[in-house]
Amino acid sequence: FEALALASSHSFAMNKLSSKMKQASANASNYENLTAGKTLLAQLKEQTLKNDMKSAMNTLSELKLVLITYPSNSGRSSPDLQAERLISRETLEIAVFAFAKLKDRKSFARNVAQLKPFYFDDSISSSLPESPNKLPVLGLNLLYLLVENQLADFHCELELMSYDDRLNSYVLFPIRLEQYLMVGSYNQVMKARDQVPHEYYSFFLDSLVDTVREAISECMAASYVKLPTDKVTEMLMIEKNSSPVQSLKDFVADYSLNWKVMKDFVVFQHQSSAVQRTSKDIPNFRLLTETLSYATELERIV
Repeated sequence: FEALALASSHSFAMNKLSSKMKQASANASNYENLTAGKTLLAQLKEQTLKNDMKSAMNTLSELKLVLITYPSNSGRSSPDLQAERLISRETLEIAVFAFAKLKDRKSFARNVAQLKPFYFDDSISSSLPESPNKLPVLGLNLLYLLVENQLADFHCELELMSYDDRLNSYVLFPIRLEQYLMVGSYNQVMKARDQVPHEYYSFFLDSLVDTVREAISECMAASYVKLPTDKVTEMLMIEKNSSPVQSLKDFVADYSLNWKVMKDFVVFQHQSSAVQRTSKDIPNFRLLTETLSYATELERIV
């Protein structure tokens, strides 16, 4: 019995020693990964500041491989939990801004989705200090949703924010843009290019301005047979060079519009029949019937 007891005690001691050695090895590995993450994050910051986006993308890929090894990112406990989460959050924030600059919308959306738990999941965000990049990132995401015409998602994102966050300039900017678009104040959208609250907003705003110009050009072609050249240039807010006519011709070529640009007038009569609408194309009787039907149903509900 004494021999068995000694053997059992020896086995327990060996298991305990082995467990401690494994834990020490794991802690050493975590420390190495944490150090590697800090080093790569510093490189990523420097490369993005220098606008060396090619090197930044390579560093970002390496850094994300390191982030995968962090226990906190797989739901496990870690002695360096806060440090790991801070590195992960800052990495994703830099990635969001970098992909916005590169106009890579899919990668931008993917990194925003990965970043949201650090902002909205209490089990994660409660262990971290507030990020100064939170509202710029969320506002930039709202602008992205406007460019993609994902208005339902736009309003869902707003519901996740507090009242104070919505009043912040980073968030208020895309909210106002959405209001301008809804009421057709396209000139306000165009002017917003000079009022961006953050430098990275301009990259998505350029795409939104292109969309607005297309909408304005379709409205002009549907409403007029011809317009003075200077008025068309003014309505589209095209930057004039030495020759306004040439500026307009360049615009027409860029957007593949079937307009005839002359010295004093722009003729829209060459547009396709799909754009040229007349009063005969409007189903007056059907619209009137449907409107009266809706009014009757609404009265019944009330």
